[in-house]
Amino acid sequence: MFDKARRVPDTGLVDYLALMPLIWAGPDKLVGKTIPCKGNLYQRLVQPLLLAALNVDPPEGSAGLAGAIVRETLLAGGLACRPLIAREGLSAVLVEPAIELLKKNGARIRFGHELREFTMSADRIGELKFGDDTIEIGPDDTVVLAVPPRPAAALLPGLKTPQKFRAIVNAHFRFDPLPGAPPILGVVGGLVEWLFAFPQRLSITISNGDRLVDMPREELAQAIWRDVCQAGGVQGELPPWQIVRERRATFEATPEQNALRPGPATAFKNLFLAGDWTATGLPATIEGSVRSGDRAADLVLARRSA
Repeated sequence: MFDKARRVPDTGLVDYLALMPLIWAGPDKLVGKTIPCKGNLYQRLVQPLLLAALNVDPPEGSAGLAGAIVRETLLAGGLACRPLIAREGLSAVLVEPAIELLKKNGARIRFGHELREFTMSADRIGELKFGDDTIEIGPDDTVVLAVPPRPAAALLPGLKTPQKFRAIVNAHFRFDPLPGAPPILGVVGGLVEWLFAFPQRLSITISNGDRLVDMPREELAQAIWRDVCQAGGVQGELPPWQIVRERRATFEATPEQNALRPGPATAFKNLFLAGDWTATGLPATIEGSVRSGDRAADLVLARRSA
C-alpha cells in the first residue's frame, strides 16, 4: 500500500483509548507489548509519529519514551501537534542565532578546536586540553560537555552511555514543488516517510535507515525519487540530488539503551553533561536536546548561587 497520510479515517474513541497504556508505561516496557500495533490509527498516525520520534521500528522501542511523546503531543491537544518547519535549515533557525547571542554576551566561539583531554584534580576538572592549547578552569568556572556519547565516554572513562545507534537518511532534489503543495506531507507504505516542499527544492526524511546506509547512492536516489513523484504528484527524470546518510543519527531508543543514558551531573562538581542522548525523558529529539541544555544551565546557576 502507498498512501498519503493526510487524515486518519475510520477511527473512533476506542481506537484512541487503546493508546492509553503508553501514558503510564515504564521505561523497561516495549511499545509492541504495551499497545496493539495494528489498525488504521496505528498505521496512519501512531506508527509514523513514533518512528520519527524514536528512530526505531515502534514495536521494539521504549514504551516509556513513546508515552512521553504521546503525552506531549496527542494528549496535549492540537496546538501541541503543529509541525514547525525550518524553511532555511536548522542552522539558520537555531545555530546561527545562538552563536550571535553568545557573541553579543562576550563569549568566544571556536570551530575546529577539538577537546582532547581533561586534567582532573580530586572532584574537579582542572584544565581543558585542546592539543597545544590548554585552558585552566578557575574555582568559579563550570564546564558543560555537550558532545556525542562516544567522545564523551572517551573523555570521561567509566561514563555510562548508549552503545547502539540508528541511522537517518535525508535526500534533497533541486525541483520546483507544484503550486499549492503542502509544506510537509506524511507518506504511508513507501520508502519515503516525510516529504518537504521548499522553494526550488524537495526534501525527504527516512528514519530507522540502517538498511539504506550501504545502498549505492545513485540507486537510492532513484528509488527515493520514484516515491517523491508518486507522493508529490510530480513528474520528470531524476533532477540534481544530494543524499545525506547519518549512520549514528540517534541512540537506539530501546529500553536497554535508554537505561544507559546518564543524567546531567558527573563525578566532578564543576562538570555537567548535555545532549539528546542524556536522560531527558524524551527520545533523541531537538526538544530533548534543548531540554538537556536548559537543565545543565540550571545546574550551573545553582552551583554559582550555592
